[in-house]
Amino acid sequence: MPVEQGVPFCKQCRAPQIRVLGVEPEPLPAARPGESSPDVLPPPSLPILPPPFPLASTGGVQWSRALPGAALGGVFSLLALVIPYAVLGPAFLLGGGLAVMLYRQASGGAVPTPGAGARIGAASGGFGFLYLAVLAVAIAVYYPAATRESMLASVSQMTARGYDPQQVAQAQELIKSPGGVMVVLGFILFMMLLIMVAGSSIGGAFYAAWSRRRTRS
Repeated sequence: MPVEQGVPFCKQCRAPQIRVLGVEPEPLPAARPGESSPDVLPPPSLPILPPPFPLASTGGVQWSRALPGAALGGVFSLLALVIPYAVLGPAFLLGGGLAVMLYRQASGGAVPTPGAGARIGAASGGFGFLYLAVLAVAIAVYYPAATRESMLASVSQMTARGYDPQQVAQAQELIKSPGGVMVVLGFILFMMLLIMVAGSSIGGAFYAAWSRRRTRS
């Protein structure tokens, strides 16, 4: 009920009337031109750093990007066989590392995990073995006599390297038998498959681990 001026008591209930004065908040001082409000603080400025190469957190492989590099890595492994003793492993180590490097470039610089690098390297070794197997089988089919003579010459040199002459003679008899060339060729290709896949896998894993260590440092 509004309080009437000059009337000390309420006309209805005869209660004394008391006026209460409200306290209004003081207005904030207006900010001058070019100055910010005292209650609003500007956000802190953070230094902008160039983003490093991302590290793949999982061991997944995008095979659509990995297979072209793996195929080139397999070709490089075969070309590196011209290096002395490279067939024992170094050629396939380089091929697996090259496959992972090409996969990293195709992925925008993302560094795969060592496990993913091992799988990419193994794919590179598989491609290299596929090329080698197709070439070796084609030569054995179209040039059987030349292939048999080449195998006999290689086996005959094993005696001078310290192998048992009796075992060397048995190998020569196997090569001279019908179908013996393909049996020996199949055994050689199987051993090459193990060496190429294992060597390329180790090379891919090693390159991936080295790249992640270099990126973090």
